[in-house]
Amino acid sequence: MSADAALKTIKPSDLPSPPQAAIEIMRACSTREPRTRELSRIASSDPQLTAEILRVVNSPFFGMANKIQSIPRAVTVLGQRALRSLVLCISVRDSMSGREIPGFDTTQYWEDALRRAVAARMLGQLVRLDPDECFTAGLLQDFGMLVMIYLQPEWAGMWSELHQQDPVSRYSLERDTFENTHDNVIKVLSKAWSLPEDLALALGSHHHCDDVVMQEEQSKLCKILYSSDWMAAVFSASDKNLVLDQCRELPNECLGISQDKVDEILAAMPEQVAEAASALGLHVTQQQDFEQIMRDANVRLVEENTTYQELTWKLEKALKERDRLAEELNKELELAREIQQSLQPKDGGDDFPLTGINIAAKELSGDFYDFFSLPDGRIYFNIGDVSGKGVYAALLMAKTISLFHCLGKQIHDPGILLSQINDEICETSIRGMFITMIAGLYNPKTGNVSLVNAGNPPALVLKADGKVGAFEADAPPIGVVPGAEFTKKELNLKGGSLYMFSDGVSEGRTASGEMLGIRGFMKMILKLNKLAPKEQLKKIVGFFQQSSEPIRDDITVLLLRDHHGK
Repeated sequence: MSADAALKTIKPSDLPSPPQAAIEIMRACSTREPRTRELSRIASSDPQLTAEILRVVNSPFFGMANKIQSIPRAVTVLGQRALRSLVLCISVRDSMSGREIPGFDTTQYWEDALRRAVAARMLGQLVRLDPDECFTAGLLQDFGMLVMIYLQPEWAGMWSELHQQDPVSRYSLERDTFENTHDNVIKVLSKAWSLPEDLALALGSHHHCDDVVMQEEQSKLCKILYSSDWMAAVFSASDKNLVLDQCRELPNECLGISQDKVDEILAAMPEQVAEAASALGLHVTQQQDFEQIMRDANVRLVEENTTYQELTWKLEKALKERDRLAEELNKELELAREIQQSLQPKDGGDDFPLTGINIAAKELSGDFYDFFSLPDGRIYFNIGDVSGKGVYAALLMAKTISLFHCLGKQIHDPGILLSQINDEICETSIRGMFITMIAGLYNPKTGNVSLVNAGNPPALVLKADGKVGAFEADAPPIGVVPGAEFTKKELNLKGGSLYMFSDGVSEGRTASGEMLGIRGFMKMILKLNKLAPKEQLKKIVGFFQQSSEPIRDDITVLLLRDHHGK
């Protein structure tokens, strides 16, 4: 939410208000060079403010050599800027007094505020900025958070979580929780309290110093506030190591302060916080020693490293186990590949009419082809494609080939043969699995072919005169419909060729990335027909292997060339 939006949601009447005398002092110091007498008169007009100024200025925190007993003397010794800062600190402290917020740890809040204040004071001394003004700015920089919780007390329980965050995480969490942020609220408060322009600018921009155009001293104060926020978080944030790394780097990057100096400030902060609390009349708990924080952080770092090493060891062990299992699986797959290849028919030689080729897209193929001769010289053949991929498809393929081979020796009608294979597969296959298949019986003496196409891409007949015909599927795939009929068709090749293929061919990609299609395959076989069958199949497979896209589906082609009459 922007500052403009904050102005709309937070009214000045909603904000805590300092004493009238304090407002007059801040206005007088901000707008002109007031005389000591005038400032003394304003301060003396409020007895409670007078008593607090004298008490604080005489505390060990200010370290005055002699006790100051009057307001005029205090104004003279302090100077107007220090007086303004002191009055503002007292006002900030008193503005919320008597405003109880159920569930909110006020002591914890002021401890955090004092840590930011003393860190800012010591950083200011190193970069030659007014340390009192830096202290005041540090005390006030997260005051908007207290105001937001006061205005929305239902979120008081969030303070414990906010308190343990680093500054970046806390800023994000408060924005999500309150739909506003403390720096936006402080911009509104700055106007209501008539804060000096330089102070208001740094307070409203300390989370975004580089995004705002400022003069050098304004920029320094802004960066001091952001650095002190991280340094205070060393004592409150749950992730000490993260905060320590950041709070050592920030002052060096932003202000040129070395890490050794930052550690000196962090070591001095607990004592300084206790003194500041005593001076301002604020109650704080026993401050944790910085050295103890460092020891605890180192112990946690060792524990985290140990845990990391254990996780690394477990990961390495898991990876070795994965590699061992992968090696075993590869051996099993290699054996399965060998078994698959053994199921393919042996090469019948250059004079044998049938030639086939199968290229698996993955380890195991779901495509298959087979042929074998009957005692009377006729040749049974098939080509098929099991739906799906992987081991089950390969097993179903092996079962189908075995059934075809076994039953085909007794049944010499491809239609009846596929009917029996279909019924067997329907009884035992997993739902959704099926086989597209072409089966035929070829007579080399006559050139006659009995052919059944069960859901496969069309078989292409290239006649001796160069004409091409297609035998489309006229039966469902195997394993889909129990009791289905498979009708055979009769044809005579008359010296021509019969090309049968899986959909990995027709759906394969060309070099330009386009699908080949049935027509594309027709054109291809017309160009290759003059070559020997084995050479044709090598050219077809090589066409797909040269494509820019990887082979995604198994490629299988079975070629029957009729020599009858030649």
